[in-house]
Amino acid sequence: MVYIWIMPLNPDHLLTFVRVARHGNLSAAAGELNLTQPAVSSQIKLLTQAVGEPLLTRHRYGVRLTPAGQGLLPHAVAVERALAGATRYAADLRGLETGTLNIAASSTIAAALLPGVLAQYHARFPGVTLRVQQGNTGEVLAALLDGACELALIEGVAGTLPADLIRRTFAQDTLRLVLAPQHPLAQHSALNAAHLSGLGLVWREPGSGTLEVARSALERAGIQTREVLTLTGSEAVKEAVISGLGAAFMSELIVRREVAAGVLASPPLELPGLDRRLDVVGAPTELLSRAVQVFVTFLEPAG
Repeated sequence: MVYIWIMPLNPDHLLTFVRVARHGNLSAAAGELNLTQPAVSSQIKLLTQAVGEPLLTRHRYGVRLTPAGQGLLPHAVAVERALAGATRYAADLRGLETGTLNIAASSTIAAALLPGVLAQYHARFPGVTLRVQQGNTGEVLAALLDGACELALIEGVAGTLPADLIRRTFAQDTLRLVLAPQHPLAQHSALNAAHLSGLGLVWREPGSGTLEVARSALERAGIQTREVLTLTGSEAVKEAVISGLGAAFMSELIVRREVAAGVLASPPLELPGLDRRLDVVGAPTELLSRAVQVFVTFLEPAG
């Protein structure tokens, strides 16, 4: 068996070859490429060696293509077009005329904060495709760790994160105890720990940041409550409270409209530990796509 070694073709040499073919002159091609004529001659010589056939013949006014050169030219032009397309695509990404924003957000953030931020982002960069996954804090972090998204927006406790991920606070939130207006505690002007003893509560599902923060605050205060029901998602919990099934700890961001309208009651509560931070979790900025890098700047700064 005979093995034939083929010299790899240099893309830059192919691009130079296209210019020479167009101008039919080495000097003109060199001027367009900002190279010296010897440099252009050297590249054409190396390309000829790689192909193994003469590509140009000289005449008194310049050069013309040989049959081998004519056969190579369409391929070299294709390389030029591909490079130009890649260059335009990279420029579009930098300018965010295209691209994909692939993020995940916990339920509270997705419902209360994200729509407004995404509306501003989309108005500024309509060519970027928006992909948003929603779940509780545990599910959102799992999506990030599995590589299903580039960025996670979470509330509550995240636990220990891998060393290659960065967590940054972008906003603050407070949990409120909410009740149906007809609930006995709704008539109080203020509540304390004694009012919560034995209180029937509707809880979010395991993995929820709201669940973890509220239970932690109750445990630190030594308050024993009664679990009435566990539901998935803030909206389900809110509807259960409105229906009178029990009280619940919910994000102030989620219930502020209902409280203002009198659909839910939320007397002031003396219970430390209900404040929490809202965080962005992701890789270092330089490892994120341009679409995600710019999205982060649309989030309100911490504090």
